[in-house]
Amino acid sequence: MTRMSFFGSLSSSFGTVHVSIASIREIIGTSEPPSSPSAFATAAEAELPSLTTHSSALLTSQEQEVMMALGARIVRDEVTMHLRGDPTLAGPLLRLAFHDAATREADGDINGLFTGGPNGSIQYELEWSENRGLSRPLQVVQQMYGKVESYISLADTIALAGAAAVEGAGGPKISVKLGRVDAAEADPRKRRRTLQMDTDRSLVDTTLPSAALDSDGLRLYFGALGLTEEEFVALCGAHDLGRHVTLLDMPKSCLKDLTRDCLEKAPVLMPFVSEEPDRISNTYFRKLLKWYDRKVELGEVAFIPTDVAMVVDAGLQKYVQKFAKSESAFESAFASAYQKLVDSNTITQERY
Repeated sequence: MTRMSFFGSLSSSFGTVHVSIASIREIIGTSEPPSSPSAFATAAEAELPSLTTHSSALLTSQEQEVMMALGARIVRDEVTMHLRGDPTLAGPLLRLAFHDAATREADGDINGLFTGGPNGSIQYELEWSENRGLSRPLQVVQQMYGKVESYISLADTIALAGAAAVEGAGGPKISVKLGRVDAAEADPRKRRRTLQMDTDRSLVDTTLPSAALDSDGLRLYFGALGLTEEEFVALCGAHDLGRHVTLLDMPKSCLKDLTRDCLEKAPVLMPFVSEEPDRISNTYFRKLLKWYDRKVELGEVAFIPTDVAMVVDAGLQKYVQKFAKSESAFESAFASAYQKLVDSNTITQERY
């Protein structure tokens, strides 16, 4: 698969560069964001050389670090500002990051080699049914990327935006590594090698997970991504955020022919968990247990099969119970899972 190398193209565009490391770090490390990310970028770039007037020397590793740290700070500030204006964007930004990263698959023929995300390929995969509703967050991220493309890749921007969305929605601060390489085409939709246990619903044959997977299917899918049972149960807590498409007030033309455009522009969306759908907490797990005890009220939750698969499986239910009792335990496991998911093909040792 053809790849576009961010660092390959970046290095050739710089000439002799003299960056004031201490000055940039001082700007990046300020505790209070400026009035706008663009103002922050302007202040920081005053310490940087022109990116267009040099032509032949490579950046040092220290200068690369500074550039990436600057890009990361700008993206996080951009997400903060967007969520202030539209808190409903948090769930879609997190889903975008997951869907870009989760297409990663081990190459069984070459030990230690992986193909797929997180690599920005989501921009070529919007026609997949699994990715409906992701046009809006992708457009927002691409606008951010236009401000930081000299510093980091689109894939980095997506991973950072997902992490910043979690923090902006009341979740933990999650730092991520950088240096992902952007893809030039879509990742495969079908896995090269299918996975399956004894049940029909445990079949894993696509690079994004089916909503119909049972608990064994979840173990196979997320295990292939390197996540423990505790981590993938925590990651599913992301369903505390966001909304799903409904047919309420859908135009008659769409009801007759339910196209992707109709689904993208659905006039009424309903939350997965009705209590604070734009905040992330351990509420999702408490509601799962309430559902299991048959105590939920109509409209209180809108779970999908993979949600309830975890609470009816004794081995996974113990983690549902753990997270329902302790928000800090959920946040710790969620942060670990997110980092494993999005940091799988990065080059930096530091997280930003």
